[in-house]
Amino acid sequence: MHRLPGRIAAVMVGTVLVFILTIAVALTWMSHALNRQAHDNAFIQIENARTSLLDQTRLLMLDYAKWEAGVPLVRSRDLSWIYDNIGSTAVAGVSFQLAVLWGGPFADDVGWQEEGGSDPRSGLFASDLLDMVEAHLRRIPLNLYRGTEFFIWHGNAVYTVAAARVEADAPDAVADLISRDDTTPRILIARRLAGSTIARTAKDYQLTDLNVVRQPPQGRSSVPLLGGDGQPVAYLAWSTPHPGTTMLRQMALPLLLVISIAVCFAGFGVGLVRRNAEHLVAAERHARTAARTDALTGLPNRAAFNEALNLPFAGERAVLFLDVNDFKRINDSIGHEAGDQVIISVAQRLARLTDPHCLLARIAGDEFVFLVTGSDTEVRTQRLAHAAERQLGAPLRILNHQIQVQMAMGYAIQLSDSTSGKDLVRQADLAMYEAKRHKGHNGLVAYSSVIDQASRDAGAIEGGLRRALARPGELSVAYQPIVGAEGQLVRAEALARWTSSELGPVTPDRFIAVAEQSGLMVELGRTLIDLVCNDLVAHPELAVSINVSPLQLMAPDFIPGLVDTFRRHEIATSRVEVELTESVLVDDARLAAQRIGELRTAGFSIALDDFGTGYSSVGYLEQLGFDTLKIDRSFVSKIRDSAKGIAVVDGMIRMAHGLNLRVVCEGIEAAEELELLRELGSDLAQGYHLDRPLPIEALAERWLRQAGRHLEVA
Repeated sequence: MHRLPGRIAAVMVGTVLVFILTIAVALTWMSHALNRQAHDNAFIQIENARTSLLDQTRLLMLDYAKWEAGVPLVRSRDLSWIYDNIGSTAVAGVSFQLAVLWGGPFADDVGWQEEGGSDPRSGLFASDLLDMVEAHLRRIPLNLYRGTEFFIWHGNAVYTVAAARVEADAPDAVADLISRDDTTPRILIARRLAGSTIARTAKDYQLTDLNVVRQPPQGRSSVPLLGGDGQPVAYLAWSTPHPGTTMLRQMALPLLLVISIAVCFAGFGVGLVRRNAEHLVAAERHARTAARTDALTGLPNRAAFNEALNLPFAGERAVLFLDVNDFKRINDSIGHEAGDQVIISVAQRLARLTDPHCLLARIAGDEFVFLVTGSDTEVRTQRLAHAAERQLGAPLRILNHQIQVQMAMGYAIQLSDSTSGKDLVRQADLAMYEAKRHKGHNGLVAYSSVIDQASRDAGAIEGGLRRALARPGELSVAYQPIVGAEGQLVRAEALARWTSSELGPVTPDRFIAVAEQSGLMVELGRTLIDLVCNDLVAHPELAVSINVSPLQLMAPDFIPGLVDTFRRHEIATSRVEVELTESVLVDDARLAAQRIGELRTAGFSIALDDFGTGYSSVGYLEQLGFDTLKIDRSFVSKIRDSAKGIAVVDGMIRMAHGLNLRVVCEGIEAAEELELLRELGSDLAQGYHLDRPLPIEALAERWLRQAGRHLEVA
């Protein structure tokens, strides 16, 4: 009897046993690795949280200590001003709970504490604490934007404290206030480490039993909170997570079942293995290659990139993350076939930059990454990013469309094994999104802890905004008057406002940027336009201008939906002027011209907002058919003190009138500016000197009911 079948059976049985043993060892090792990684990640996150608490307190304190307008008032011991601007904040206990000033004009220390009343008190802190702060401050040169910060145990709670001299941070800013150290007052503020802060930190990092203790706990992880003398005053302690052990317990029973089934089928597989071995090897090789290659571009895909990222490395490495700006708009406006061609062209241009120490991969729809290894990675990565900008500088010709592609780029550097490959990619991704948020200002951003915090803040804003869009009452519209030469109201600019039930008032520049990044801009614009329509129906004499973002304008269904909205409310489109910024002209000027033509056909007038700050030219102004030119406040603010500023604005106004455009000057904050702009020929004016953005009721009271007479504007 031929021994081959028996040998095959023996090999299969041995293989199964080795397989079972390997799985057991691998799962045990993975469990320990996950437990250790969870412990290390929690430790790093809590250390970052500790640093963030000190940074927040220091920055808050420096705002008061280096406040140029407040320095002379503190030095003159103006206790009324000091209470109104510093002490009252401590008494309210919102931003900080303790504030103490001493030194210089203060013979004794004076301070305020939460719920302590308006009268200043001495002795809120022991003298040895103030002496220790003094020792720290003596090591800091005069007139620098610096201070000292640490933790203290005060009463029954831990506080973060920060202190600095009350002085200007630039010698030439307030030269008459520079003096010796012994004549300079000091300020110290303290913020209590509240239970809500600890609970929020525990929730953010998914930690159990996070709390503050006085002594290092046994059997729990902890991070010391260091005082001014470098010794711990307390500890942040938490229960060490064990995700690997939990996973192992959950997998035990299913794994035993799988192994049992595998053993049963092993005998059946003996006969098939020999016959199909060669076919399986060939199929496996083909599948592995396909699984590691992007089908559209032929570049390595996410799986191949992750494999390279997990390889051992010596020295440094960096990840450069690139994302095509407004790629969704390209797909929506000229089709997915064109979008695919854009991705292929971008990949071909970027592939020219690779070398043996630089891997390029496409890891998502419009996302590319470079993995840079070797020495001097930061310098090489920066050069690589600039080279990528040059490669993409020439427009792409796609399906008879000329498309100017811009990419947001962010990078992160790994100098040691302390950062995992996954974290390195996440950091580069965050830096890229920061670059995307500031599109047009800086195409390349390096990762920092500030970006990490900003990402978490943006996530909170996005969540709150989604809830605000789902329920009425939080979003509103304010109107800033646009006034004619005789002081009459011509129209009012509609401006978005949001007061979140969770976050409080959120500034438009912040939540609109988040809306654009998260894909909420079109829905937000639709909601705001509905609010404007309600106000136009209630006030038939009102004309408005509305701001439309490039994302809204380029959406195929935006203009039909806009026209339908005004038709449903029976509002004449002639009462509405659409304001567009110069950024709409960058990516696809031909498509922008088409959309602007559709708006004009529907009866809207068109204004070019923030003129002079972006990309427009006289040629664009002639071709695209604007009705109004709005000169940006950055030019208006220079006319009072600069002959050059006057000449620039005068040239803009003459050019606009030569093109038969009305001129609106924005950001007027003084009567002298208004008078000079009228002399230069500005048709309309807008700014805080005329009026601030108002709720519709206040606008109606102050302006619409004055329709019979002109308001006097000094």
